[in-house]
Amino acid sequence: MSRLQPAIVIMVLGVLAGTCHSPTDPDPRPVTLPRDLTSEELGLIASTDRFGLKLFREVVRQEACQNIFISPLSVSMALGMTANGASTTTLEAMRATLELDDLTEDESNAAYQSLIELLTTVDPLVRFDVANSIWSRLGLVMDQDFLQRCAEFFAAVVEEVDFGDPATADLINAWVEENTNGKIEEIVLPADLFDALMVLANAIYFKGTWTCEFDPEDTQDDVFTAANGSSVPCRMMNLETDLLYYANEDFQAVDLPYGDGYFSMTVLLPRQNLHVDSLAACLTPENWDQWVNAFDSTEVYLQLPKFKLEYLLNMNDVLEALGMGIAFGSEADFNRMIPDRAAFISEVRHKTFVQVDEEGTEAAAVTVVIIGELAGPGSGNVMRIDHPFIFVIRERTSGALLFMGKIVEPVWEE
Repeated sequence: MSRLQPAIVIMVLGVLAGTCHSPTDPDPRPVTLPRDLTSEELGLIASTDRFGLKLFREVVRQEACQNIFISPLSVSMALGMTANGASTTTLEAMRATLELDDLTEDESNAAYQSLIELLTTVDPLVRFDVANSIWSRLGLVMDQDFLQRCAEFFAAVVEEVDFGDPATADLINAWVEENTNGKIEEIVLPADLFDALMVLANAIYFKGTWTCEFDPEDTQDDVFTAANGSSVPCRMMNLETDLLYYANEDFQAVDLPYGDGYFSMTVLLPRQNLHVDSLAACLTPENWDQWVNAFDSTEVYLQLPKFKLEYLLNMNDVLEALGMGIAFGSEADFNRMIPDRAAFISEVRHKTFVQVDEEGTEAAAVTVVIIGELAGPGSGNVMRIDHPFIFVIRERTSGALLFMGKIVEPVWEE
């Protein structure tokens, strides 16, 4: 088998049709859930898969030629929780973007709740943790039904904080660090919270060991061909065993199970004549289902590079491109969250970590939804000069412009 070329790595955080095998028994054995999924859970999984695939395609389109690692489940959960406070066309746009149109709000909330319980307990050999929190401005009057839904269905903890105090960012970051097992230490800075009314956060942590681990003694120095054609050194792991495998004229695919096989990593490797971004563009729900169902157990000699990646993305542009733009502007309606305040989503920030080695995979994700307030009549204007600006020195009576300048980085020396 030739060396691996640039590959898309997808963490399959939903329960897909996968198999696993024991190192002493090469015959794959089917994964059987401890209970049947409810119709609402099946609907939510289908919705989050559709959302996740289109989200990934859009991120790849906007972040060309970069390493990418996202958690669609984390983004879906953070926005699904936020949607409980949205109204009218804002709610419609958010639910359409999240592909939740086939479920009522009560059905999707209940499915999020039961799916969290299932995913965090289904495989005793894999650690999978989910946490949600809401941080609100001191004295802010919030809709009690909204808080009740977030607590009941998302187990969200609620904290009232002073966003004007720089230490508040430390509190939120400490929560993030705790709930990602120390893999993500920071998601917000004090300046991010200056105008915030509320911050909604989701954190996910995953740690799974391969069902068949790679032998560290078989890992060798090798070369990886980057997307720009350059050769870069890597540490290449080697494994020869029975795995679920699929190939066509465009790509090869292999499914690597963790633990008892409920979780797996699916790797898609484009052929030499296909760019990795072109393969990403083909990741539709229809294609994905076809490919996953075509996997068959066979002996595979696999070479996979070790890698570690930290990734940070402001998701506003991505979510706007997917149809959620109304939530970020003056027409946003979050009256079911904060009554009588002109609230909007100022930023959706997503940060992830992944490490893949001989033992398995460790991954974490955090999504924060920062809720701001639009300036209304009589509310005054806020001007925070915290990015490049232009300035002019002039004589007012004559209109003479004496000096003009642009500051991209303020420098001060005593």
